[in-house]
Order: sequence, then C-alpha cells, then structure tokens
Amino acid sequence: MSLIPETPLFFYPQLAAALGLEEAVMVQTLKAFLERGECDNQHGFAWLEINADKLLQALPFWQEADIQGITTNLREQGILLIGAQTFQAGARFRFAINEPHNSPLPAPAAGNTQPSTSLSPRPQRQAPAPIPAVPAQRAQAITRGWQPENDLLAQLAQYGIPQDFALEQVGEFVTYWTERNEPRYSWGSRYLKHVLRLWRKQETRSARQSKEVAISEGWQPSLDALDILTQQAGINRNFVEDAIPEFILYWQERGTNSSTWNSRFIQHIKRQWASFTHTLQMDTAPRPIADDWQPDESVFEILHMGNIDRNFAQNLVPEFIIYWQDSGHLVSSWNTKFLQFAKKQWAYTHQQALNTADTKTMTQSHGKQRTDRPSSTRHRSLAEDLNDRSWAT
Repeated sequence: MSLIPETPLFFYPQLAAALGLEEAVMVQTLKAFLERGECDNQHGFAWLEINADKLLQALPFWQEADIQGITTNLREQGILLIGAQTFQAGARFRFAINEPHNSPLPAPAAGNTQPSTSLSPRPQRQAPAPIPAVPAQRAQAITRGWQPENDLLAQLAQYGIPQDFALEQVGEFVTYWTERNEPRYSWGSRYLKHVLRLWRKQETRSARQSKEVAISEGWQPSLDALDILTQQAGINRNFVEDAIPEFILYWQERGTNSSTWNSRFIQHIKRQWASFTHTLQMDTAPRPIADDWQPDESVFEILHMGNIDRNFAQNLVPEFIIYWQDSGHLVSSWNTKFLQFAKKQWAYTHQQALNTADTKTMTQSHGKQRTDRPSSTRHRSLAEDLNDRSWAT
C-alpha cells in the first residue's frame, strides 16, 4: 500500500498570499465543485447547491466549524457568495464565486456527475484560464444608488425579517457609509449585519413595550415587594401601606405605562423612608399639641417627595390642631401624626376628584367644610383614621 494513496489538492500560491492558505484551498476546492456540478446562472454568477457532507468528505482534515468559519470569512471578504443557509453538516450548501460569469460552466461528463475526492482540475484540451491572484471584485466605497440584491433580501427573510423593514434601512445605511467613504469588499455582508442588529433591537423593544401597562386603581405591591421593604429593608408596614394611594394617584395622573411597577414602588418607599428617618426628630416624651404648632420643614420635604402640594398640607394644620386639642391626647411626635394625616387626606381628596371630575385645585377647595361631600373629615372619624397607626409612638 502506497504511503500517499490520494491525489493531492491544488491551490495557487499567489491566491494563498492574498487571502491566506486555508482560504486559497477552500476557493480552489469550491471552484472544482463548480466545474463538475450543474450550476445555474443568477444575476451574472454561477451558483451551485451541494450536500454539505460532500465538502466534509473532500476536506477530511477540517471539521464542520472549520469549514463554516473559512466560508464565512471568504464571504465577508467578498470572495464567496452564500445562499440563505450557511454551511452546516447534513444540510444543503448553496454558493458561488464572486466573479462575473457570462457563459455556462462546462457540463459534467457523462457518468461522472460527482467531483472526485482529489478535486484536481479535469483534463481539458485547452489549458484553463488562470485564477487571479487577487479577488475579482476589489474593495470599493459604496455608491449612492446602492441597493441590496434579491438573494440578500431572501437571506434576511430566513431570519424572519420582512422585506419592507429591510428596505427601510437602505437609506440610512448608504448615507452613513457614503459619508465615511471607506472601501469594503462586500457591502452586502455589511448591510446584512446592520439590518440584523436593528431587527434584534426592535424585537427587544417591542417585547418590552408589550408588557407595559398603566397602573390600575386597585393596584397593590406584590408579596415579594412587601417582603423586600418590610423584612429586608426594615421599613414599618404601616408606613408602606400609607404610601400606596399617593403612589397610585401620582402615576395615574401622569398616564405612564410600565412593566416594573413593583420596582418603582420599592424605590419610592426606600427614598421616602430614608428621608423620614433621617430628618424627623423622633421625640420620646409625649406632650399635648400646642396652639401655635406647625410642622417641621422636613415634613413638607417628605410630602413633596410624595408629590403632595405644600399649600394643601398647610391648610390642614388648623383642623389638625383643633381636633387633637379637643381629644386631649399626648403624642411623642406630632410631625409623624401630621405626616400620616396629610397623606390620607391627599389620597382621599384626589380620589373624590377623579370620581366626580372636579377640576378645582386642592388649595381652593380645602380649608372649609365641604357640604357637597357626604363624608367630610369629621364624618369619617379622624380618630379612627389616626389612632390605628401607633408605629411612631
């Protein structure tokens, strides 16, 4: 048995110097398949479709990933044209050499429709034309009238990209590369990557927007969100529950859609709690409310963080003082009581305004007894609203 039982593969040294040794071997191998296969002429190029396994048999020293990488590299350099399906074992592989083809390739010899494993050039009476040492299509700048070929649009369709979307990107693509004036071997390959990137971005954006909804009137934070706030962050549960109505009203008035209402609520509560615990002076000595009592400035800052109007809160002070003077209660922190009271009044008043489409501002309508509302502050029992929150005492 001979040590060299096979006929060697051929490649052109000048082509190897221009493209690389592996690329030169691949070009010559594919060219041999073209010379012995039944090609079809499309757009001036000779296309051939073969079983990918035949190429693996002809090049046994390469694995599937090697051939896939080399053919992809040749396509990016503008040497090779590939159909919609890239090289994959067991699949059909359609390709063409990127050089104009004006006349049909020689028909396969009778009884020999498959290329030999050696893939050496078939004997001919006339010597074959030499392969050029450089690609037939040199690198060049894009033209202003550049348009993608039909084969390129078909390849994009394989990725599920509509033709209308692909064509919409041509203008921006041509403008960008015209201004850069950089030469490329294959503008089709560059355009393919450009459209794929934009399509993936649009799919991601569409998927995110499909999950965005407006906050509902009965929205409640999830159990996980409550656990993060009360268990992990150590925030009092009553403080969290009191902030829910103002959070809902604020985002309803803004008309914002979101898919992350729980995350927004967590951030909102943490920000308010940090300000509350940092700025409010938590006095431990219970005392009656004074005639001239006024909330600390820090109280108005916290209310502002909850988008509660300062004038609205200021108008609540006289009613608040009178009630607690009449009750005779001793409280360690009147700031805390007032903060809670203002939040409840803001949520209640705004809810009534939404239900009755009342366009009057809160600063105009508050501060005097409402006779057109069946449930005023007195009717709703202020003690019932306030006495159930003892977390600050």
